[in-house]
Amino acid sequence: MLTDEQKQEKREKASFKRKIISVFKNTGFQYLNTENVNVKFGLKKGELDYVFLFENIILVCEDTITREQKHIKTHLRNKTIFFQEIVNDKSSLIKFLKERFNDKFGEFHIYNDSRYQIFFLYFTKNKLNLSSDEIQLYQPCRIVQLASLNYFVKMAQNIKYSARNEIFRFLDVSSKHLGISNSAATERNIETTIIYPADNTGLRNGVRIVSFMMSAEILLRNCFVLRKDNWEDSIQLYQRLIEKPRIQRIREYLAEHKTTFFNNIIVSLPKGISFKDKEKGEVINIDNIHTFENFKMCIPDEINSICVIDGQHRIFAHYQGDDIHEKVICKLRDKLHLLVTGLIFPEGMRSLERRKYESEIFLDINSNAKPVPPDVLLHIETLKDPFSNIGIARQVLDELNNKQLFLNFFQLSLMEKSKIKIASIIKFALKYLVDILKYPDDEYSLFNYWNEKEKDTLLKQQNEKLLKEYVVFISTTLEAYFSALKATFQNDWLDNESKILSTTSINGFIIALRRSLPKYNIKGFDFYKQCFDKLKINFSKQNFPYTSSQYAKFSKQILEQCFDLITDESEKLN
Repeated sequence: MLTDEQKQEKREKASFKRKIISVFKNTGFQYLNTENVNVKFGLKKGELDYVFLFENIILVCEDTITREQKHIKTHLRNKTIFFQEIVNDKSSLIKFLKERFNDKFGEFHIYNDSRYQIFFLYFTKNKLNLSSDEIQLYQPCRIVQLASLNYFVKMAQNIKYSARNEIFRFLDVSSKHLGISNSAATERNIETTIIYPADNTGLRNGVRIVSFMMSAEILLRNCFVLRKDNWEDSIQLYQRLIEKPRIQRIREYLAEHKTTFFNNIIVSLPKGISFKDKEKGEVINIDNIHTFENFKMCIPDEINSICVIDGQHRIFAHYQGDDIHEKVICKLRDKLHLLVTGLIFPEGMRSLERRKYESEIFLDINSNAKPVPPDVLLHIETLKDPFSNIGIARQVLDELNNKQLFLNFFQLSLMEKSKIKIASIIKFALKYLVDILKYPDDEYSLFNYWNEKEKDTLLKQQNEKLLKEYVVFISTTLEAYFSALKATFQNDWLDNESKILSTTSINGFIIALRRSLPKYNIKGFDFYKQCFDKLKINFSKQNFPYTSSQYAKFSKQILEQCFDLITDESEKLN
């Protein structure tokens, strides 16, 4: 007889399993049900939770819903050993799968064993905190956290089989490794291409602009989008998620009208672009083209190579799916061509510079269209200027979110359900505490209390290493401050219904810390604990006296009771 706790765990595991299977089924992979089958490879015997197959790509997957970090790591370590034995005995795995699931393999081409590529994915429902060095220890496992899985689920639901390339990009699979090996040319020629002379664009950064037509089929196959909430741990992401209602409306329009769109798609073109004179067939360097002329553009035919800056919904409305419109749209994908404006970046331009430029274009285009969500705007601001007060504040929350005190408390991704939204914290409190640009006139910024020798170097906004040190300094200071608060109000901190971790409360405490700096400088845990012991406040949901925007009013109480600081009623607190 199962206990209630065991029943709940069983339901939780079944739900997590369905979520994983849905991603790969919706993207066209075959599911090979290997659950509860013990197999020995090399010197190790074990179970394969799931196996998925698409052409010559084999995904061996494991999942866990365990919450304890120690238990997850032990489980992962054991699976890594087992997977390494499979790597050393690849043919045995393929033989086992073909014998057991021959009908599934028959859905695709039959490949030699050497052509099959095997990837090992480890799905964890609860966040696994690993450093980059630790991640390397678990190779060949690729760890898929819940936020990343949720992203794949959403993409697979929204654009079905066309989301498969998202999985290939996660796995670093290129065209040359996918399917049948092909010795044919791996580039496409676009006969009619308009190359804009640099003088006619006004650009002075070496970026060139071209316009051309490309079929939706090719764009779908070769494009990718830097969506902010995907699996990548990088600030170089700025696009919003695909919205299913919007893409469905566009898809319905396509199926009904069967016409292309008049407004152009904006993309960054990959390296390897070349141009040929249409008459002589000679290769011409784009730097030598100074007039509006038609040339033949040669573009690599490579999946995940064309970065979409604007127009992802128009492209992905042509997705390969299984809905009522697919019968019509499958005939339009190759027939309909989209007008594309492509950016060609100069050799030597750094990736971060490219992404900053792309994000600015995205923001310029969309600022007058549908409002960009505040979280995306913050992310773009961080990308555009990591040294701005907003950029630094966003990085501080990233740092704090990985510390035990606030572990996964801040909602840094729309794919995660966390306690604390960050936009108001950054905008109304934290950015003032971390600002470096008003130095030395702002005695309320932590920058005034940081390493005296390094301030001038950081102010030049060129040293990323020093910026990281400053971010760590801020997060360490805040960790000591809020640790003292937690120690004083332990029960409230652990109560999900309490308002102690509300935006109003956090902003009030940050503002109070900032206003206390001129008198007290930076103090440690013991000092702040003594301060908070004097605070008379009820954090319960029913009795917390401050509403959502009363940050300054709450900070006034904190300053008076905890820090013995009386503020002028007319003084603006932030």
